[in-house]
This record gives sequence, structure tokens and C-alpha cells, in this order.
Amino acid sequence: MKKFKIGDKVKYISNEYGEDKYNPLWGGKYGKIAGILIEIEYENYCVNWNNGTCNSYRKNDLELVEEQEQLNLFGGQFK
Repeated sequence: MKKFKIGDKVKYISNEYGEDKYNPLWGGKYGKIAGILIEIEYENYCVNWNNGTCNSYRKNDLELVEEQEQLNLFGGQFK
């Protein structure tokens, strides 16, 4: 079972809500956009995306960004 906490680095993987600037599907037409989980309320997970947008999801829509992915994306730093 997935368990997230505020501050986790996540990616949108389900395509449940389609793909656009506000739902940047990992590896889709917007590339590999990661975000920071900023709020958890019941089954809603609010993510601040690295492209300046924000949206809410269910836990099955998200996955943690692995350490190696972070290094590849951000040169060792997550912005």
C-alpha cells in the first residue's frame, strides 16, 4: 500500500484526469514533471508541480519520485 507524507516528491502516473499543464503525466508530452506533496486531506493529495501549477489527486494517481530519478532530473537537487 502506498503511503505518502507532506514534503514527498511525487509524479502523476495514472492519467486518470488526462494530461495537461495542471496534470503533467510523468514522461508524457510535458516531460518528467515532479512535484511536492503539500497537503493531505482525507483521500485528497494536493501537489505543487515543478511547472508552477497545483492540483489534487488520489493516492493511486501518484508515485514517489525515486532518488535516482531526482539525481537525473535535478543534478542531485530537487527544486
